[in-house]
Amino acid sequence: MLWSESVSAQKSHNYTDHKPQYRKWLDSYILDKIDYTPTSTIFYFRFVCDNERSSGATFYPPNGESPWYLKGRDVRKEFDITAVKNVRRDGVLIKANVSTEAFEAEPSSKTGHSIFSCEVHFPRLDDDMKEADLIEGRGQESNKMHFNCFSIKLKTWNDADLGDEKDSKKVVDNFEKKYIKPETGNNSTEIETETTEIETEVSLPSKKLHSSADLTCNQLLILENIKFHDNTAKFKGMVAANSTLSILFKYLRDNPKATISLYGHSDVFGLEERNMDLSKQRVIKIQRWLTMHGIKQYRINYEWFGPKKPLVKEGSILNRRVEVKIACD
Repeated sequence: MLWSESVSAQKSHNYTDHKPQYRKWLDSYILDKIDYTPTSTIFYFRFVCDNERSSGATFYPPNGESPWYLKGRDVRKEFDITAVKNVRRDGVLIKANVSTEAFEAEPSSKTGHSIFSCEVHFPRLDDDMKEADLIEGRGQESNKMHFNCFSIKLKTWNDADLGDEKDSKKVVDNFEKKYIKPETGNNSTEIETETTEIETEVSLPSKKLHSSADLTCNQLLILENIKFHDNTAKFKGMVAANSTLSILFKYLRDNPKATISLYGHSDVFGLEERNMDLSKQRVIKIQRWLTMHGIKQYRINYEWFGPKKPLVKEGSILNRRVEVKIACD
């Protein structure tokens, strides 16, 4: 049989790999299975969201800010996604097709965990591509905040290790049992405590962002109207937060050479490692809002300091803040 005939025969098969082989950054996500159809290759992706620490998940469409793509490891080929479909939260369908705009899915509650799953669609891959990396966003290969799967083995219809539905179900069940656990009560050492009653005098930066007139080159501003729920990266007061974020968005849209730096902070209570992560998640939340509305990711830098730069050393909700600085040139 000629090689071209062999390829045609291979692509005519419809089969499923129930035992995907790959490498990843973290244990918080898995590939359930991979479907091979005559026209498509579909990756079934699943990940866990800690509701107290995360603002949820963002799904990018084809041609969006950071959509998944496949990069061959053994051959120099790349494939863009054709669709992200059937986004589910805890098994319930919340978005059938992420087609034109990024879809931001919030956690199911303020505590516990949420399990998100989706189908990532690609064209049917060429059969000379035996191994590939699934990357969330070009240029994000080394970003451990992104869901990347490396060295995925792309199997043929007659591979001896495709497994069956019992194999993929077992992997999914074990994954969910590992993360979805009964709540055992709050551990006070890991919670960034609310301290709204403290009225200690504080020396704040000279300016706060209330309107576009406040935006000055290299001036550090407090995003005063962007507040967060205790121990989460979820906005507290969406109307006020969106108003402030819209000011930043319009400025960046109207000044295409400008960039911004975001600085995340937490309160002083609780474990430093936990608070460092909180402050990081909060600036990422703002970055994602802006990128979802069309601002390129490279124009938004961020740093996080946790409890290391408090405005009130004794502790205060004022410490739980994000600051911004505009670089005009």
